[in-house]
Amino acid sequence: MGKKKPDMVVEQPQIMEYPTNVGAPAFTVPDVITHKDKRGKNATNFIQSKFDKIKDQYLDLIELTEDTRLVYNSKYNFIPIVGRKYHLYVGSDGGLFLSMIKPNEWNMEHVGSFNFSVDNTWERC
Repeated sequence: MGKKKPDMVVEQPQIMEYPTNVGAPAFTVPDVITHKDKRGKNATNFIQSKFDKIKDQYLDLIELTEDTRLVYNSKYNFIPIVGRKYHLYVGSDGGLFLSMIKPNEWNMEHVGSFNFSVDNTWERC
């Protein structure tokens, strides 16, 4: 048998997986939960931003649907041309009518101006 070494002495401390003397830095177990939480938060933020984008698109679609319904339920005596701007007014009978006349050219209650799109929808402008 070899010579007995004093306590706290290791022959090759550099290859050990743990601290071998009192002055060595303490070893710690990685905090898996925190790492997991950070990644989870990143994933949650990504999903939330995607959700917000889809929600905004949905709300835009609802608005487009309501505007299109509003114009199609109004009266007009012409065939609309794609890309042109038309104006919606309240008539003397209380019903809505669509016109090519701009709001500053006469004194009628103006509801809104709309562009007629290639997909046959009416987009508020």
